[in-house]
Amino acid sequence: MEATTSIRRSVPLKGWWDELLVVALVIVALLLGWAFKGWVLGQMVTFTSDDGAVSLSYPDRWLEQVDKETLVTASDVRGEGPFKPTFSLRMREMDPEFPLTENDLLASLSLDRGGELTAYRVLSVDQGELGGLEASKVTYAYVAEPASGSQSSMPVVVQAIDWVVFHEGRAYILSFAAAADRFADEEGAFNSILASVDLS
Repeated sequence: MEATTSIRRSVPLKGWWDELLVVALVIVALLLGWAFKGWVLGQMVTFTSDDGAVSLSYPDRWLEQVDKETLVTASDVRGEGPFKPTFSLRMREMDPEFPLTENDLLASLSLDRGGELTAYRVLSVDQGELGGLEASKVTYAYVAEPASGSQSSMPVVVQAIDWVVFHEGRAYILSFAAAADRFADEEGAFNSILASVDLS
């Protein structure tokens, strides 16, 4: 009877450790990349009004726009699509002799929006909190033309939110708008801005 022998081939121990080291380095590099990305995206710029009555923070990568109608306006110019996510903060002084009620101001805003925006439609009106104060949240939609220079010539359906809060004889309106098909992805940045609002 012939004896049979089996030959077992094994990976040299050194080669196995080399492969393990490469895998470990790749994992570490990925983790460091994600951490750096989170750090970059997490950088914020703080805005404070001239009188110090209101302050907030918005993402550092957002570019401040010139808008005489607002205290501050900024857009994510690196955002996807022809319509870039944008937020703004406006303030209205209330006439102490003829103060506007919350409903009056919301109706006035709706009329203004209806006259300025194409196919403007209010989607919902809710109550919430902004800067530790009771506030109204108006969600609406409209159709916007793409920014000049955009490769797309198709109009864009935009979803937007106005947060309205009264404080010490003033009304503050914090607004956010993004393309409707990107709104859910972009709303997190706006929520971060909302969380940073400080009304002195």
